[in-house]
Parts: sequence; C-alpha cells; structure tokens
Amino acid sequence: MLLHHSRRTFRFGLALGVVTGIEVDEELLYAAAMLHDTGLLTSSGDADFTLESTRVAREVADEVGLSQEATTIVLDAITLHHSPGVGPEHGAVARLLSAGAAADVTGLHTWQLPDTLLTDTVMLHPREGFKGAFTQAFRDEADRVPKGRARFLHRYGAFAAAVRLAPFAE
Repeated sequence: MLLHHSRRTFRFGLALGVVTGIEVDEELLYAAAMLHDTGLLTSSGDADFTLESTRVAREVADEVGLSQEATTIVLDAITLHHSPGVGPEHGAVARLLSAGAAADVTGLHTWQLPDTLLTDTVMLHPREGFKGAFTQAFRDEADRVPKGRARFLHRYGAFAAAVRLAPFAE
C-alpha cells in the first residue's frame, strides 16, 4: 500500500511542479517520496512518524553517499510533508512532496492535473484499499502521539473525512 502511495506521491508532485512552473530535482523528489512514510507503520514511542521516516532516509542517504546538502533537502521535505502551509520558503522538494502526498491522500490540487494523468497513475500504482488502510494508520499515529501533527489533522482537519472524500474510488 505505502509503496504505491509513494509512487503516486512522486508522480503527482512532479506533475504539480510542471503545471505550476516549479523546477525540482527529480531524483531528490523521488527519494523523498519513496521514503516519506516509511515510519508510519513502524514508529513506536511518542515521536512523530516523520522522525522515524527521516531516520530511515538518513541511513539510505549515508549508504548511497548522498551529499550533505541533498540529504538535508530530503530530510527536511520528509519532516515537513504533512505540515500545513509548506511553501516556497521550504524549497521545491518539500513543497512538491507535500503537494503530491496531499493530492494522493485527500485529492487536494488534483483539479490542476489532467484526468489522464490521474487515471494512468492509479492504473500503474493501484490504491488497493488505500483509503481505509491509510486512515487507520493515521488514526493509530494520532493515538500514539497525542500532541503530534497527525492528531491535529485528525481532530481539526477532519482528516478521515478528507480521505474518504478524495476523488478516487479507493
């Protein structure tokens, strides 16, 4: 489920960059997209899952010899990706990772994308029960970290409803 979500996040983020004129390092966006939710299902304790995701991303960056600058860009993007208000000041990778994930999870910004891109992306990377599984994972995160961003979005952002109303069948 998360692998397909990560690939859809990349495709949607990249496409949103094209339609909005935001230039981005595609490899760094891809790396951030593939690793952004790795901690969602494995985190424990009282830390936000993005911290576990950045730990995994740092290990991968070290293993492949990514520069410190590129590593910082990827880690910052992962940490910020589900924070409200990720803007230009956070950099293109963070902005498009956040936008791509929001497009896949809640449908935000999908009206800016061609219908064929949405259809083709879901065909290539099926949703396969995504809405229910992702809502449950986010609910678990909100319960595990009562002062975290997932709890805030779940409580005040009507997150489960936003996921349910996303313009995807599943």
